[in-house]
Amino acid sequence: MQDLKQFPVGPLSAGPLTAAPGSVVRGQMDLVELADGTPVRFPLVLVNGTKPGPRLYLGAAIHGDEVNGIAILAQSIAAIDPAMLAGSIVCVPVQHPLAFYADHRFPVSQFMKSPLDQAPIDAWTVFPGDVRGNLAQIVAGKLFSLIRECSCAIDLHTPTRGGRYVPIAIVPSMSMGASAERALWLAEQCATGFIVRGDRGMYVSRGISCVEATAAGVPAFTFEIGEGGRLEQAVTDEGARCIANALIGLGMLEGKRKLPPVSHVMRDFLGLRASRGGLLRTEVELGAVVAKDQVLATIVDIFGDTVETIRAPEAGVFVRSTTLSNVSTGERAATLGLL
Repeated sequence: MQDLKQFPVGPLSAGPLTAAPGSVVRGQMDLVELADGTPVRFPLVLVNGTKPGPRLYLGAAIHGDEVNGIAILAQSIAAIDPAMLAGSIVCVPVQHPLAFYADHRFPVSQFMKSPLDQAPIDAWTVFPGDVRGNLAQIVAGKLFSLIRECSCAIDLHTPTRGGRYVPIAIVPSMSMGASAERALWLAEQCATGFIVRGDRGMYVSRGISCVEATAAGVPAFTFEIGEGGRLEQAVTDEGARCIANALIGLGMLEGKRKLPPVSHVMRDFLGLRASRGGLLRTEVELGAVVAKDQVLATIVDIFGDTVETIRAPEAGVFVRSTTLSNVSTGERAATLGLL
């Protein structure tokens, strides 16, 4: 188990909740107060096993339109018998309730009210956070207080509206050392079928939740799956398979991991953006291996004429499609994982 921290059998306390061995406890943790005095709280689930083992943090929906992760965690937790669990789980199914209420990546009402005071606005990018800061920093700070008490962590995401990912694990840069190597091992246990271990871009930047957790000695990775703003049972089932695999790989549950038909480890992402505006037609299947110069998408103007053909500049895997029906200059049209 890659020398992950192990916890003895005993009461599990996180936030205001305590779970006895062999139990599941649901509750809430205070976040902020709105202008009319309404409290905003995180949902919190504790699953405490009857045998010693690691403590896994699971979180979803730090971006409010990324709902597949919520369903994945609900299905995963429901399938666990705590009497058979080694170790424990701290689960926050909705990591940013205000963004979730808005069904938007961000809590747009707060941003519209005071845009300068709300910058930075994306809680995912400001870890370890600051409980005396703005809303995004408070969210990050309170979540990080839970994450840092765990052995390892998985943060579930989808693209925001208009994008669709294969089930893909994105790990911190290996330049972070042993903790990043453990994060890679954890991603391998999930057996998503697709892993990116890059050294540049937003997913490996400081401030990102999994990067800061890994830097603090809690190996973590970002798990992207499905499409923003859509809830799909097939995606939920696939995500729950990966979480179950992680629990088995961690030795927290007995069983045999269910592996995908193919598996790709990629060195980086390559996003391809439109240089012309029009209707977007994707020409390859999501998850396909593509050759250099293969056509990925075409852009057709409103008169039906092809104005741009987007080709793969090098061989890779088509890991993220754009599901928008039209694009303007500069919008992302396709994303490759580079082999």
